[in-house]
Parts: sequence; structure tokens; C-alpha cells
Amino acid sequence: MLNRCIYLLALAAISLAAGCGGGSSNNNSSISSTNNSSSTPAPTSTISVTTSPSPSPNPTIVPTATITNTPLPSAEPTIAPTSTITPTPSPMTEMSYTTVFSESLDADVDGLDAYQLVREKFGRNSIEAPDVYASDHQSVRHLNQQTDDIVGDHFVFTLHLGDDGDKGNFIDRQRNEIKVYGSSIDELKGFEGKTFEYSWKFKVNENMEISKKFSHFFQLKAVYGDDAQPIITISGSERSGTDSMQIRYSPHTIPSNTQYLAFADWREVKGEWLNVFCRVTYAEAQEGGKIEMRIVRMRDNVEMLSINENNIDMWRGPATASEVGRVPFVRPKWGYYRSYADATNLRADEEEVRFANFVIKEVVLNENN
Repeated sequence: MLNRCIYLLALAAISLAAGCGGGSSNNNSSISSTNNSSSTPAPTSTISVTTSPSPSPNPTIVPTATITNTPLPSAEPTIAPTSTITPTPSPMTEMSYTTVFSESLDADVDGLDAYQLVREKFGRNSIEAPDVYASDHQSVRHLNQQTDDIVGDHFVFTLHLGDDGDKGNFIDRQRNEIKVYGSSIDELKGFEGKTFEYSWKFKVNENMEISKKFSHFFQLKAVYGDDAQPIITISGSERSGTDSMQIRYSPHTIPSNTQYLAFADWREVKGEWLNVFCRVTYAEAQEGGKIEMRIVRMRDNVEMLSINENNIDMWRGPATASEVGRVPFVRPKWGYYRSYADATNLRADEEEVRFANFVIKEVVLNENN
């Protein structure tokens, strides 16, 4: 009996030892499984997102960032010039005006010659071409007429680097312009407080070179008073190493500090017909002086230069003490007036500027605006 009890106790001890070993084995298995499930997926997920060239969840994000960033360097240069060259159309364009007076000057290849046409409208001494002056380049006509398929009949203004002067003077510039002047009819003159509209078309020669100095194609110039500098100018020159067409403004200060109100890349305007509109109120800044100007490339109707300036000084004051009895006014001038002080940057060839469809209007703002 005793032996049987010893046998049963021994058997129970063996069974208990086996049960404890099985529990320990199951716990180790569970820990191992837990470690595998927590360590294996994490590295796999990290690797697939970070290094895989075409992971399933993230390919949209990575390429999208690439597509978004890639165009920016090429898009920004286009946007910046466009915002400078083509500003938002001004509210003034929506205002209505009534025409008080209107005069036009058009070329006519089958009619009168260019000199007769200009003098008939603006007066006998309205032409400042080199061949008009005895001491200047008289062997060549500098104002002619031609026609094309875009604007039809038009005027051609020419200058010759080595031969032409400035109204018979040979210092550092040469001039071929037409103008409203003292003997023109009063209706063409911009008197104080009046509002005028000017429109015309022009094209500079496709191969024309401009210098670091000036090449003017239009001026609003005071007559009497502080008339040393033009008030507004459309000009071409090289600035900071870049050729451009500009709208310039000379404030009513002595000495005048020329301001550049708008720029267009010279490559975008040369050889192109440009359509110009200008509306100006001739008054001092505090009296409502203003100017709006738009220059549009006719080929694609793209606005190349534009300004809209309010409370700007568009008047140059009363006549000086030496001009007693004179009535100041502002006149338009069109043509080709350039400096040759930087002649190395100019071509020796004949240069041309073409003009068509000059219109001068005096207008008044309608009361219903």
C-alpha cells in the first residue's frame, strides 16, 4: 500500500512538471508572435512609403508635388512681365465723353504729298524734317508715304545717322517730327483745364537699334512756361542692359527727374504696328491733372504698355516774365527724334518710323458719369 502511494505521488509530480513546461512554451510563442507582428509590418510600411519609386498609396502625392513645382520657374518670368506690360484696364475707359472738336490727318499715296498733307492740317511750319532746313540734309526727302495691307496708306519718317541734324544744328541729336505749334489753329492746342484725346498708329523699323540715350516717337510738350522737358514721351532706349519701349513722365520740377511709367520689351514691339490711345486733362496735379494711355499691338490685340495716372501734373504753369502776352498750351509731336551721343549702339543704315491715322479731339466728360 505504501508502495502504491509512493507510485501515485511520483506520477502526480511528473504530470505537474509536464503541465508547467507546456504553459511556459505557450507564453514564449505568444510573445514571439507579438514581436513579429509589431516589428515586421512597421519597417515594411516605412520602406514602401519612403523609398519605393511607385508605391500604391503615395505616388499621387510625390508626382503631384513634382508637377506643381516644375512649371513655376518658367511660369514666373511670363507672369511678371505680363503684369507690368498689361495692367488691368482702367476705369476711365468706361467713362463717357462728348467730342467738342475733332481733326484727323491721314496719308494719301494717290493725293497730295506728305508735306502738303501735314501743313494743310497743322500749319506751314509744322514739319521739323532735316530737308526743311537749308543747313541740314536737303538732298533726301525725310517724310514720304507708302501703303501696306495692315493700315493702308501711311507716312514714313526716316533718319540717317551720318547726315541728319536737329533743325540745322549738328551737336548730339537729330530730328524728324511733325507738330502742333503756335500758328496752328487754337482748336488743336491743349489749353489749361481742357481734356484732349489723341490716337494714332505707328511702327518702328524691324531692325532698328536703340542706344543708351533717347529715341522719341511721341511727345506732349509744353509751350511757354516751364517747357524745357516734354511732359509725356513714348521713347526707346537701353536701360540696365535691356532694350525697351517706355512711357516717360517729366514732373514739374527743376531740374526735372524723368520717371519711367511703363516698359515693353523692345523685341515685342519693333516691326509691329501699334495702336495708341491717349486721353489727358491739362491741369496741375491738385486741379485734376490726369492721363490715360494704352498701346496695343495690332497683330494680336495685346496691350503692350498702359498707364492711368490721376492727380498728376500735366500743366507747366503760366508764361514767364519774358513771355508776357503769350498763352501757354501743350502740343503733341510725332516722328523720330534721337540722340547720337551713343552712336556706337546705333545702325549706320537708314532707320524708319511709320505713322498712320492721326486724330486729335477735344472732349468733355458727360455729367451722367
